Amino acid sequence: MSAEPTVTAAETPAARAAHAARWRMITARVLVVLSSLTAVIALFAGYVRFQALDTNTFSNTANQLIGNATIRQQLALTLVNQLYQNVDVAGGIREALPPRQQRLAGPIAGGLRELLNRESVRLLDQPAVQRAWVIAVTNAQRQLVRLLEDRGLLVRTTGGNVYLDLHSLLVSLGKQSAIAANIADRLPPGAARIQIVSSDQLSAAQKITRWLKAIGSFAWIIPFLLAAAAIWLATGRRRQTLRAVAIGAIVAGLLVLIARAVAGAYITNHLVKTESVRPAAKDSWHIITQLLADGAWTLIFVALVALLGVWLAGPTRSGTAARRSVAAPIARPEIAFGVAALFILLIVWWAPVPQARRWYLVLTAIVILGLGVEVLRRQTAREFPEQTAGELSWSLGHAQGWFAGRRDRQQAESGHLDDLEQLGRLRQSGVVDDEEFAAEKARILGTAEPPASVPGP
Repeated sequence: MSAEPTVTAAETPAARAAHAARWRMITARVLVVLSSLTAVIALFAGYVRFQALDTNTFSNTANQLIGNATIRQQLALTLVNQLYQNVDVAGGIREALPPRQQRLAGPIAGGLRELLNRESVRLLDQPAVQRAWVIAVTNAQRQLVRLLEDRGLLVRTTGGNVYLDLHSLLVSLGKQSAIAANIADRLPPGAARIQIVSSDQLSAAQKITRWLKAIGSFAWIIPFLLAAAAIWLATGRRRQTLRAVAIGAIVAGLLVLIARAVAGAYITNHLVKTESVRPAAKDSWHIITQLLADGAWTLIFVALVALLGVWLAGPTRSGTAARRSVAAPIARPEIAFGVAALFILLIVWWAPVPQARRWYLVLTAIVILGLGVEVLRRQTAREFPEQTAGELSWSLGHAQGWFAGRRDRQQAESGHLDDLEQLGRLRQSGVVDDEEFAAEKARILGTAEPPASVPGP
């Protein structure tokens, strides 16, 4: 007789189920890490997408830049420096003076420089000039493709280097002074240009921008899907996985904020060689990268809300007590979902960050928050059936009371009709006279007046 095949412990259904569960948890943890890493990439991609390619965002940034006093002052000094670097101011003044006074050209040029420094600041303080700046820079943004193809107007490339062309502003500055007007008009074509990026930096920036442009609009979906897959795989530990996703999101947001601060410090302290320019460079970096910081803070805020939900749904004593305290009102869907809707409306109305005005992000937040509220409602209904049932009974009791009152009123009205019909038959038969009929009718309808008081003697 043949021996029966032996089944090892590793081949039992329970062992196979445990092995599958272990691999699901490992996969879920890997997905949580990938979700955090892709969240960092998505923040940078979204920043480039809107800061560089969205006209409204770009125009708002340009308006903030020219509205900064430190940046305006530095730009004014740059205009005057460009004027004196590209034009022989003293020579131009010497030509305009009589021969016997030409030796005064040098001191006059020095005094004129101080005058132009003040005039340039006043020029850039004018709202009309600031609007012209915003319009010019916004038009340059619209020509982003032409910029990359070296066909830009205000911002152009020469030899692979990117320049900001301030020729028109410099001519406007020259018109502030009768002497400097002719000098500014004699500027060579290449004057009044500020190098922004060198050729080697531009090549790398172009490659990165093209890559980020392709994923900038939809990159935020990738970490969201990875996090959702991790939570779905973590059967039995979904609350813990959601907490890990939230913590990973907070880490991702903090990494972006740290990268912004480190890059800003490096650019200000190492790439900017002139000490007097560094305050303006620091302010410019802060304004230009504010959208990136807003995205990071938005991610951190959403993660904190998720952690609040994890705590509220968790087995801790404080979480259980909190669920018990809200079990009755949350059992009523109009209260639970009404509070959630009010929260979303307040965020959209306040709009502390630009992300609160983007419809697809708001719609995603509505769906996620709605699912979270429904999950919490079902959990509290299972854990505290007596409180949720009492709340439901209270609502049903009010409804039943309303229907019962209406039924009683209808029955009372029906009884009044029967009494009036009988009273009418008694009157026709002569059992009651007209005075008795009127008094009894008033009593049935409840309109009888109290008897008049008898006056005293």
